[in-house]
Amino acid sequence: MPKVVKPLTDKEIKASKPKEKEYKLSDGQSLYLVVKTNGTKFFRFDFTFENKRKSMSFGVYPETSLSEARTLRDKTRELLKQKINPIIDKNLSNINTDNTFKNICEKWLSRMKIEWQETTLKKVINLIENHAYPYIGNKPIETIIISDILNIIDRMNQKELFGSTEKLMGNFNRIYKFAVTYNYVKHNIIADIDKKNILISTKDNHYNAITNENETKELMQDIKAFEDLFKADITTIIALNLAPYIALRPFNLCSLQWKEINFETETLDIPANKMKTKKDFIMPLSKQAIEILKSIEPFSAHKSKYVFPSPTSNLKCINTATLNHSLMKLGYKNRHCTHGFRSTFSTICHEKVKEHGFNSDIIESCLAHVERNQVKASYNRSSKMKYFEEKKELMHWWADWLDKNIL
Repeated sequence: MPKVVKPLTDKEIKASKPKEKEYKLSDGQSLYLVVKTNGTKFFRFDFTFENKRKSMSFGVYPETSLSEARTLRDKTRELLKQKINPIIDKNLSNINTDNTFKNICEKWLSRMKIEWQETTLKKVINLIENHAYPYIGNKPIETIIISDILNIIDRMNQKELFGSTEKLMGNFNRIYKFAVTYNYVKHNIIADIDKKNILISTKDNHYNAITNENETKELMQDIKAFEDLFKADITTIIALNLAPYIALRPFNLCSLQWKEINFETETLDIPANKMKTKKDFIMPLSKQAIEILKSIEPFSAHKSKYVFPSPTSNLKCINTATLNHSLMKLGYKNRHCTHGFRSTFSTICHEKVKEHGFNSDIIESCLAHVERNQVKASYNRSSKMKYFEEKKELMHWWADWLDKNIL
């Protein structure tokens, strides 16, 4: 005689606590409450179809109640009696609306809404709604295969939306990780995709850099959203935010020391032994750069000589690979690197000479470039203070221009 399983009660479910290993409580007729090690509880229905063991999630408790899970179980059993696979049934919405890609994605977005700023959330939603929902939004996530994802990426590549394509793949990966965690799907298919083969590279022989105005606007918005999107050390977050405003060489940015900053004169004063040109360099700071530098002061000034100490040791500074990796996470692999902020500054400042009124000599001086014309250089042996007032005005104009493009 088969063992009779005592049905669960809401009291028992609420009382169930996480353990070292995941475990399940039976409600009978192949319906289980699974309790994960992180405390998440969800209903799972196990069944056999065409001699293969399968399972499907009925939703997370308490969003899905015990009575709702039992109703879904009964409807699913009826489909099985008709030899219909409930996972791919066209009328699946009648029994398991939780498992469509769109519904799972919206659950993930509702979590992110707590962590992200509204502008960040809106950008991600627009990307998914425009490029993912029309093709896989109403499909149960268990039925989505790699070719479905590749078709979406191919369409975007044909439209030359290379940056957005990389960002969407990152979002897909996070959505699938969420779905696996809450047992909406067993496997993250995005992990099986070789992104190098589907994401088009725009790499050339120069440092990768965004120099287009519209793309610069998007880059600045993404940098401001970095803290919301990814977990990172505070030094990395603030260094990345500072990089566009001062356009220093990556080494000088990462190895910046507190003694090189003068808040009274609002300048950076970097000694010759740290400069590529082997000459002392002074950089006027905009009010935006000052504000960013003061925001890191409480975190590092009392414990390290470096403005941006390494997360592993206060005796070391962060390295450029950390900032480049952050830009890659934002979707700028082969499009923009830390050194690229210098190209962004140079290109746009040269294009807008009529707007700010400063010639090439001033722009190059802000970048600490050596005069390539040897004859001209022989007559230009002035101190680090040359063009100081002009550089000050240009760096303020540049910071205001960047802020205008964040809005």
